[in-house]
Amino acid sequence: MNGKLAIAMSSLGLLVLAACSGTGLEQAENISPQGTAYDRELYDGYLTLARNEYEEGDYGDSDRFASRAIDAAAGGGVEPEAIEARRLPADKTAELASARQRLIAAQAAGSAARKPQETVDAQIAFDCWMQEQEENRQPGDIAGCREEFLTALASIEEQPTVAAAPPPPTPEPLPGPYTVLFEFDKSDLTVDARTALADVVEAAQKAGYQTINVSGYTDLMGSDLYNEVLSEQRANEVINFLVESGIEKEKIVGAGYGKADPVVAVQEPEIRNRRVEIKLER
Repeated sequence: MNGKLAIAMSSLGLLVLAACSGTGLEQAENISPQGTAYDRELYDGYLTLARNEYEEGDYGDSDRFASRAIDAAAGGGVEPEAIEARRLPADKTAELASARQRLIAAQAAGSAARKPQETVDAQIAFDCWMQEQEENRQPGDIAGCREEFLTALASIEEQPTVAAAPPPPTPEPLPGPYTVLFEFDKSDLTVDARTALADVVEAAQKAGYQTINVSGYTDLMGSDLYNEVLSEQRANEVINFLVESGIEKEKIVGAGYGKADPVVAVQEPEIRNRRVEIKLER
């Protein structure tokens, strides 16, 4: 064979190879996906990668992704691309290897059953990242595939369950309120009043209160000014008893309200209105 013929044959061979390259996409597009719904989604994802690379004139990677699409369509259990399958930059290998391990771990934990679309997105984005990183020419494309992968991965990785802190215990309600009654036009403590106040002291010693509120009142007989003074005297009598019984004076708040807030609104002597109300408060 002379030299001119040899050159012509060689050129013809290159043309034939060029014509055949990229045919994997057509083959992948013309099959009917089988397998599970997850396999079919994976097939669609790889088919999209194959088309993208074909449109960019990267027929080798188009065929590569088309082949993985065909395997997925057959229900072949296609895993993320192996690290050694690509000639990766030395300074990027560790990050991709770690990313693949995390993806495999999430899949092994059942992410495909729990979140099939997100798991497909993670695998497709990982293989895209691998391909772009091998080319190492388009930083924007590398970053885009990487971010898509990390976003999808975050949604499928099982997060450690953190036990919610138990709600704080509901404090026991404070005892009371208590009411001490007075004789007409009097502020002296009756025997019954002292007995009732002894119960207040006992309850206060056991309860976690912050303040004891002491409010004095009168019935509706007499002038407003007179009754205001009388109600204050009644409140002070109760406060003195509590302090003498060991209650801290600083924790007692007292006031007289005269004829305000009657229990029974009658214009006559009424013992239910002649009272001091004692409330334990937090």
